[in-house]
Amino acid sequence: MLNKFSEELKEARINKELSLQQIAARTRIDLKFLENLENGNFAFLPELYIKAFIREYAKLVGLDEKITLKKFDAAKRSKAYDELGNTEDDTKKLKLEEVKQSKPQSDTPSYTPTFEAFDSSNQQTETSSELAKKKKLLIGIAIGIVIIFAIVYFAFIKESSDIIVSEKPYDQVQKDNEERFTTETQKPAVADSIFVVKSDSLSLVLKSNDASWIKILIDGTKTEEFTLFPNSYKEVKALNNYRMTIGNAGAIQIKLNNRPLNFFGNKNEVKYVSIDSTGLQYLTSSPNP
Repeated sequence: MLNKFSEELKEARINKELSLQQIAARTRIDLKFLENLENGNFAFLPELYIKAFIREYAKLVGLDEKITLKKFDAAKRSKAYDELGNTEDDTKKLKLEEVKQSKPQSDTPSYTPTFEAFDSSNQQTETSSELAKKKKLLIGIAIGIVIIFAIVYFAFIKESSDIIVSEKPYDQVQKDNEERFTTETQKPAVADSIFVVKSDSLSLVLKSNDASWIKILIDGTKTEEFTLFPNSYKEVKALNNYRMTIGNAGAIQIKLNNRPLNFFGNKNEVKYVSIDSTGLQYLTSSPNP
């Protein structure tokens, strides 16, 4: 089932007319990891990273991210999954019932005419009529093929090429983000005084030098889940506290209200932490629901 799941990912990429190199450039996922996904090898990293990579891959090739992850979970259990949540056996039963319901019920015996009584003139007339029908059918098929090709071209091929050409380069997006971050940290003193008055406001900045998956529970009510790519960062606001699951902890640096925190971890290690105005504490298990 995992091989079938990988083939569906690859087929979606091919239909989108994207190469693995293009996906690697856009998502910042290592090319060898993408090759493993399409070859059915899902044991090269912990499952946290595998699911994060599948989510980014599905988003780029136009697949539904949630359904794709559910298909992955079903494939691990050697079960098929469709958008309605049916297994492969359920789908076969539904199709069999549809066939039975659509089968015409008639008590009238079938009648097969014979052509022995037809004379040659009738046969010649019938042959000409059949040729005319076949000619019309062929013309209709040709017109249908042209229409389908035009629809596919304008709906997928042309649209896909426009997206690739007009997309803003990742390096430019990263530069714009850094400039925006610098501008925000240089706001006038009046804004700083307002922030001090609101003493329970927290600003957490996570910066990564390698791909890392992060899940945050904010103030015990709101959950955010995202992937940080190399040399990228994300700012998260809260009133009281954060509880986080951090993948690839060795790649992450953390600042609270522009103050660096003493956070340590190893490459590919998963860490659980709690952060509030007093600082950072390590947890022994995942705080996320």
